[in-house]
Amino acid sequence: MSVSPMRHVLEFWKPVRASVDLEHLARYASPSSPPVPGIQVVRTESPERRYRVVCAEGDFLLFAAVAPMDGVPDGAEPLAEVRDLDGTPVSWVLWYPAERCAVIPFDPDAAVEAFWYERYMPPSKKTVLSAPVLSAYYAVRPLIPKRLKMLLRKIVARKTTAENHLLAWPTDRSLDLLLRLLLRVLLTASGQERMGFLWFWPEGHPWVAVLTHDVETADGLSRVEHVMGLEAPLGLRSSFNFVPRDYDADEALLGRMGEAGFEVGVHGYTHDGLMFSSRPTFLSRAAAVNEVARRWHASGFRSPATYRNLDWLDRLEFEYDSSVTDTAPFEPQPGGCASLYPYLVGEMVELQMTLAQDHTLFGLLGQTDPRTWLEKLACIRECNGMACILTHPDAAPGYIGLPHNEAHYREVLGVIAGSDAWTPLPRELARWWKARAGADTARADCLAGASVGHAEIDSAGRLVIVPPLPPARR
Repeated sequence: MSVSPMRHVLEFWKPVRASVDLEHLARYASPSSPPVPGIQVVRTESPERRYRVVCAEGDFLLFAAVAPMDGVPDGAEPLAEVRDLDGTPVSWVLWYPAERCAVIPFDPDAAVEAFWYERYMPPSKKTVLSAPVLSAYYAVRPLIPKRLKMLLRKIVARKTTAENHLLAWPTDRSLDLLLRLLLRVLLTASGQERMGFLWFWPEGHPWVAVLTHDVETADGLSRVEHVMGLEAPLGLRSSFNFVPRDYDADEALLGRMGEAGFEVGVHGYTHDGLMFSSRPTFLSRAAAVNEVARRWHASGFRSPATYRNLDWLDRLEFEYDSSVTDTAPFEPQPGGCASLYPYLVGEMVELQMTLAQDHTLFGLLGQTDPRTWLEKLACIRECNGMACILTHPDAAPGYIGLPHNEAHYREVLGVIAGSDAWTPLPRELARWWKARAGADTARADCLAGASVGHAEIDSAGRLVIVPPLPPARR
């Protein structure tokens, strides 16, 4: 059975009760194929590389093998323009109204996966430090004074900024805009003006916010219950990720956390940043980490310093990973998935961080207020996305363990608690997203708590997303 080249698009949007067979609407074609009704995805021998797409949804990055075109053919209307990074037009997403045919000059599923797995990042840019230098750094790191470590991180941050990171910061929605463009193509080619889809979050919530913490040291461990005390009175709960080899996570503390409704996660093996440095090292540490997860009943994993290789995650026995960021120019492993929505990596859900870390804002960049956090929350709310924030309870530069940084975090907590966000534990969000992914949208009762949003094209040809009514107004 042939696989739709729009499989990832359909799995993300989850159309409900469609009057058109959307799964078989798209098919692969050669550059010389004549336009026929439906969607033609052009296969090409061109190499995969980075482009910019300009369309009604916005201007965004694309990494794909794109079939070049000399211009817009007669009888065709451009839905989007694909350009080289210097602005030179290379190809177009086209609509042939007479033939009721849309043409996409790249593989949509491959383009989506390029963001999920960060394949758009050149190998030379996937780590700030080479493997030998990284190993040497972590060998002498305990001997380096804190001030010098912070200075080194700031130098790296300035170097990253100067090199012009591929994704925008603090927000880059390239993958989301790509998925919206492809949905508009689906609507156009299927002749539908309006399409219902399984809404992103349960009970019609317009957005979701999850709180996570990485506990770096025994000092941070001693402050866990203090941070719990900031969140619980506001009706909020969070996860705390512990490093099993670096300090003793007391069983009594874990028990109190569970009783209070908080979540325990695993923050690697030891905080040396080397878990993903080689396949043998990873396999050895993954076995130890899985054993700890079983003992702690932990559902989530985050890699120290967010070093990662998503192609290896199938060896970890967790419900979700949270080592990716939506855009991360300042991390030891730069990159990002350019999206505000979770996604599946095999059987595991990726809950990427979508707000900058406390250490990034207040340590590396020297910000003195939570403005960047608050502006990103407003953006996520407007986009109906996921806010996933990482902070550290340790009393170290840049972390919320210091009073002035804790005050910024308190302000964020107040905004979230006073909003219309769904505020689950990370494991609850991961379970929802996986259940949504597996739901049969042909049934009205496909998923408890599910509701229907709608996508439509306005008079200017732009895609509009209409959320479901909140429960009180239905």
